[in-house]
Amino acid sequence: MGIVTGRLRARAVGTVLALCIGLSACSGGSATPTTPTTSADGSSARSPSTSSTTGPAPLTEARWSLGAPLPVGVSEVGVALVGRRIHVLGGYVAGRAHSTTHLEYDVDTGTWQTGVPLPVALDHVGTATVGGTLYAVGGYGPSGTPTTGVWALAPGTDTWVARAPLPDARTAAVAAEIGGRLHLVGGRDGSGDTGRHDVYDPGTDTWSTAAPMPTPRDHAAGAVLDGELHVAAGRPGGMTAHEVYDPAADSWRTAAPLPIGRNSVAGAVLGGRFVVIGGEDGAEQQVYSEADAYDPTADTWTALAPVPQSMQGTGAVVTDGRLFLPGGGPTAGGTDQSTLLQVLTVRP
Repeated sequence: MGIVTGRLRARAVGTVLALCIGLSACSGGSATPTTPTTSADGSSARSPSTSSTTGPAPLTEARWSLGAPLPVGVSEVGVALVGRRIHVLGGYVAGRAHSTTHLEYDVDTGTWQTGVPLPVALDHVGTATVGGTLYAVGGYGPSGTPTTGVWALAPGTDTWVARAPLPDARTAAVAAEIGGRLHLVGGRDGSGDTGRHDVYDPGTDTWSTAAPMPTPRDHAAGAVLDGELHVAAGRPGGMTAHEVYDPAADSWRTAAPLPIGRNSVAGAVLGGRFVVIGGEDGAEQQVYSEADAYDPTADTWTALAPVPQSMQGTGAVVTDGRLFLPGGGPTAGGTDQSTLLQVLTVRP
């Protein structure tokens, strides 16, 4: 949500420190454009583009840099912003799936610290902030199956509180705040991929249902732009499907597809655009460095500077005109976890 991505099965994993691979952006310089290549799905990877549109100003001078490294390598995590802190929850850590990990990054000081551990070891957990309260929803539990747990950490407290459980056990879903309520969309339940759409009201501690997403999927990217929820990419395979939820009408519509199909992506809103970053192919053979920005006015996608270290299995948040991408998997599958904090700064 921050949006959660990663593997669809529980398995032991190894830990490795992901290193910068020599792009100038690693030292804060401009990322070097890549030459077009052919992706595993047959699509062409693109060099960064700054072509103008009739919508928001183009995101030019896109620059990736590195922030302070995470204390431990993580992937398959939930990511959310609460005030001036970025929270990274659960995930694969130290060679094992399911963890109670809670890391906090202070945006002002550029430092990491350990937060209140999750009460249950989880990965692929839905993470969102509503009214200043941090929520951890669903995810794979210690048994390796989707869970119904909902946990809340209120500002200034040091205890996770159990809230009304999900009506349907889910993992690898999109979690987002819209109008003071938490929306959990898609993911995987006990029957497989779903388009189910559940809505949590913190005021009454109750769940209700909303219009289901037309394309059942998990490991998608999602973010709220101009009051509407955008969901793109996902599994099974590597999807290009891009659908938009209008809460006022409780309905979905189809938007321009993502240029390259993939899953395990991160999504956020930056500069008035829905940005989808990284991911992997459905065969778990390739990790992507692409960063694509969607203009809702022109209904078009534009390629931004690629991520210095290709990454999948993490989320993204935006504050102060910067997009933060913490950790993730630098290789396909669940073998490796990264300590990198990659930061995208753009000037319109």
